[in-house]
Amino acid sequence: MKLVIGVVGVVLLLIGLSVYVRTAPVRPLAVEGQYTADTDLAGGYVAVRRFEGDACDRIARLTQIAQATPRTRILSTDPLRFVTRSRVIGFPDITQVFVQDGVLTVHANLVFGAADLGVNKARVLAWLEQLGPL
Repeated sequence: MKLVIGVVGVVLLLIGLSVYVRTAPVRPLAVEGQYTADTDLAGGYVAVRRFEGDACDRIARLTQIAQATPRTRILSTDPLRFVTRSRVIGFPDITQVFVQDGVLTVHANLVFGAADLGVNKARVLAWLEQLGPL
């Protein structure tokens, strides 16, 4: 009987955690400092690319690419911010896009936990690959 109660308790705890993760408010990233090169972060990644041409075209194309990514939706347009959720539990990762003076900066970071197992870096680099040469 104690085993059944323990299993039920663990299952209820996991369900509660899943509900919290999926419904908790997602806050913007606190972007500290200026990044001048690609940087691995604890729980995230920053990609920095110089480009020529119209910034609006780049942002529009990157937005299309991001929105075509499974479980990704736009959070805001100023600044441009997306949330991508993990498949099983729905852990959110936030990605912010900045353009200034011919530099595109894409900053992706987890919301919960300490390590993202490289998923933010992989996603950002895949988006930039699809975006093509800058």
